[in-house]
Amino acid sequence: MWSSFNVLSFILVLFAAGCVTRSMVINTDPPGARIFLDDELLGESPVKIPFTYYGVRKLTIEKKDKEGRLTHKRLIMMATLNPPYYEFIPLDLFSELVVPIKLKDEKTFNLKLEPVEFRPPREIRAELIKNAEELRQRASAPEPLGE
Repeated sequence: MWSSFNVLSFILVLFAAGCVTRSMVINTDPPGARIFLDDELLGESPVKIPFTYYGVRKLTIEKKDKEGRLTHKRLIMMATLNPPYYEFIPLDLFSELVVPIKLKDEKTFNLKLEPVEFRPPREIRAELIKNAEELRQRASAPEPLGE
């Protein structure tokens, strides 16, 4: 029933079956920012990591100086990894198992970080006192009667 040619062909198809290689690339401006994916440190940008599942992932990016102070505002975002058309049912069966080529799905995020505005402590303290005084005045003001 099964000839040696059929068996050999089946084995070749089985080993030559395609697969999808998924990766996420995160670039920042400026480079060298620390990248956290789902609160786990990946390293400094640029970063390229493989992933298995599509969906929404939490990205946190921060850039600090040698003393550990933030030089750029911390960026927290939800990154959506949408599947390409060939990863939807029933096409995914063919792209993962049948197609004899390796498919690449690379999601790239290019993020620009905003620098932190450094202000003298005296200026920050004066602003805090002003805000506290305004809050105290609002709290001690009589409430208007409801209509």
